[in-house]
Amino acid sequence: MSPETFSGSSGEWREERLYVLRAIEDIRAEQRRQIEAETLMRQTIVLKAAKDITAAHEKIRALETAGTVLTVKNWVMATLLTTASSVAIVELVKWALHR
Repeated sequence: MSPETFSGSSGEWREERLYVLRAIEDIRAEQRRQIEAETLMRQTIVLKAAKDITAAHEKIRALETAGTVLTVKNWVMATLLTTASSVAIVELVKWALHR
């Protein structure tokens, strides 16, 4: 079968062939565009996820550091209160014995 049997003249056949080839190229170009857009979207998501993870880790470190500072402050306060209450008990005992 020759190309002429499909559409009449070879000029028409060439035009139809060019139309099909252009349509195929347009489809391929659209596919490339979609792949590039998807790749860009994935990269954006990965970067945002990395930023979010880093921010979360920094918050955790800050809380751990604050927790350490609070632990030290609590230890100091507990020591001071223990010392003050010990002094108060000794003074009460002295007062009770001298009475």
